[in-house]
Amino acid sequence: MRPHLGKTGAAVAVVAALGLGAAGIALASNGSGSGSGSRLDDGKDLLPQATLSETQAIAAAQTAASGDLNEVDLEHASGRLVFNVDVGSKDVQVDAQSGKVVSVNADD
Repeated sequence: MRPHLGKTGAAVAVVAALGLGAAGIALASNGSGSGSGSRLDDGKDLLPQATLSETQAIAAAQTAASGDLNEVDLEHASGRLVFNVDVGSKDVQVDAQSGKVVSVNADD
């Protein structure tokens, strides 16, 4: 059983993940992101295919763009499964398997 981190513990885990890159993101995971704080709008049915959790995808996206966090979608794009995370005025696509940011575009 994994201990509950609480808001402060989760924030520390995300900060640690940002400092360690993709490997740290994997270490700082605290679940699939399907809990009450989920921002996942479209693609919930694709979650079993993703290695990365919603929380990990958000942390990765926030390394590529800054601003308010809006909705998160999980979708197929360019032949891969990606989390599309709206951060500030940017759409950040994060590979749902590797955790790598694959594109950053202006939000439409």
